[in-house]
Amino acid sequence: MTESPSAVTGIYRFTSMGRPVDPAYLTNRALLIILPVLAALSAGIAVLFDTGVTPLAASLSGALVAFAAWALTRELAPDSNGAAFVALAFAWTANIVFGTNQVMLIFLALLLVRVVNRTTGLPSRVFDTVSVFGFATWVAISTGQPLLLLIASLAFALDATLDKPLRRHYLAAAACLAVFAWMLLGGASFIAGDVLMRDWAILGAIAVGVILVVRASPPPVSYCDTSPDRLDRTRVNAGLITGGLVAAQALVTSGSSAWLETPIWICMITVLLFSVIRRAERQHDVATAAWEARTSK
Repeated sequence: MTESPSAVTGIYRFTSMGRPVDPAYLTNRALLIILPVLAALSAGIAVLFDTGVTPLAASLSGALVAFAAWALTRELAPDSNGAAFVALAFAWTANIVFGTNQVMLIFLALLLVRVVNRTTGLPSRVFDTVSVFGFATWVAISTGQPLLLLIASLAFALDATLDKPLRRHYLAAAACLAVFAWMLLGGASFIAGDVLMRDWAILGAIAVGVILVVRASPPPVSYCDTSPDRLDRTRVNAGLITGGLVAAQALVTSGSSAWLETPIWICMITVLLFSVIRRAERQHDVATAAWEARTSK
């Protein structure tokens, strides 16, 4: 049974959304070593190749993009620590090569996924609900992407519906819909005119991949941060779908440029590839076990 909010300690006494990078875990220690290295490399590249970006700005951008990709991928695929580091590496590379540096969508997706999958093991506090709603509204208005509010509404509605529902999130979902309607009445547009057939084809392939991963996903082996409970399979899959929708709306709203504007696509594709690899490994293990059972007779 998940611990009550009054029984938790540390940051979880104030928020159910925060997940500190605890150096007690090997993967977190690795991250804390890698990020300063990437920051230094970004600064060095800015100096050597005269990229037009100051070394300080380059180092901050490189480290932030890498961290954001790692954190989101960790939420989308809680059982695949390797996927998070692969996404980190590719996101940092995209930052260096293509100038990919927009992380607002990454952090919004991160919060919405946490609302749904509850990796901390705790339901959102009132402060969390208000903060996520406010951040989603600010990002949607500042980027001109009203579809983000539809996805935020869906995330809140899912949390109010799935196992151990938080019913007040129906109100948060309704509030998101109200702001979405207000943006549309104000003339906001959510369909870009330069989305090519190639873009739709890639988006469709990713959508099919997400559906297949969700259908074939095994029960999670990862535990909640605050309790000995394993993560809920349905909630983890709903979180993956939520993250995928945030990525998809970026393309629909911003057009083809969205592929290189934000590393959120790197996170999604990395999760899908690792899911395929893990499924192949499971099938290989089953086939090997069956072969050994037959030959041992």
